[in-house]
Formats: sequence, structure tokens, C-alpha cells
Amino acid sequence: MFLQAMLMHEVKLEHNDDEVLEPADPQLVMRGSLFIDGRDAGCWEARRDGTWTAHVRHMCGTARAGSWIVEPSRAALIERLAREA
Repeated sequence: MFLQAMLMHEVKLEHNDDEVLEPADPQLVMRGSLFIDGRDAGCWEARRDGTWTAHVRHMCGTARAGSWIVEPSRAALIERLAREA
């Protein structure tokens, strides 16, 4: 029996200046750049309802490339990205 080791990626959510927030979107609280394993991988947003989202330009081996990933917390978003990136 072979056990497959799960590779966890390093995920960093870098906060951008609040001046980049979209005034037309009052639900947006924060946004920033997403880095996976030290490379620019997309962007993230935190919303007033508590959800955290990430737009990943490329996710190897998945159909999620270019789509938004939504999680109920910052920790859940980072954990999912670390597993699936």
C-alpha cells in the first residue's frame, strides 16, 4: 500500500492600500494580492458578510483556473489554497 504525501503550498495574502477599494461595492472590506509559493498568483477580497474570496489565475490540475474560490473565513481560504493550488 502506498501513501500519497499531501503537498501543502505556502500561501500569502498581501493587503493592498485601502485606496484601491471599489467605492461602488460597499460590501468590499479589504482586497489584496495573492502569492502562492512566492509567486504572484491572483488576488483576494474580504467582504462584509464575513466571506473571503480568491481569484487564482492558474491552479495546476484543476478546473478552477480563473474562477473565484469562496470560503467562510480567512483561515479556511488559506487552507484550501494551500491544498489545491
